[in-house]
Amino acid sequence: MHFYLLCLYGIAFKYAVIITAVEASNYEFILDQLIAVKEDDDVGKINVEFIQSEDGVKISGIAEQLVALDNAWKIKILLKRAEDAEKDYNTLMPLPAMRVCDFMLFFYRMYIYESLVKYSNAPSPYVCPVVKNTYVIKEYPIVSDKFKQYLHPGYYQVEVSLWHKDVEKLNYIIEGHVEEE
Repeated sequence: MHFYLLCLYGIAFKYAVIITAVEASNYEFILDQLIAVKEDDDVGKINVEFIQSEDGVKISGIAEQLVALDNAWKIKILLKRAEDAEKDYNTLMPLPAMRVCDFMLFFYRMYIYESLVKYSNAPSPYVCPVVKNTYVIKEYPIVSDKFKQYLHPGYYQVEVSLWHKDVEKLNYIIEGHVEEE
């Protein structure tokens, strides 16, 4: 599930910058940090690298999912934005907790899968439970060219967590900012 959480960061940042869009300008996204708030080695193991290149921030890595994920598992996402480096974040879009299979059929299928499958062995959004497997992702762009037009200066934070039977199993926070190129 680590794999999905990292992919969620990409989609969450895309939404965060889209909903604060202004007239098209030449901005770029810069990754500041990834914080592992909570990890559970019984759920999965991950080794991920974020690469800042001329083309933007990209994700590469391997995620070993050790449990099958069905609708007994839930994903929670919280998007925040701040105007300045003081990082007094305001919530942009609190998304309701979604069961994994429901998330796969809606957000993952609509916004993540088509671009992700070009860079990984991503599972189909139509197969649930999501089976135990080792997933590999190579140079997946967090902000694609089609979303660059929506970038807006500011600081962004995305918190994604995975829950099972009302117990938080994983929690990650990613922080980044958008600045003029």
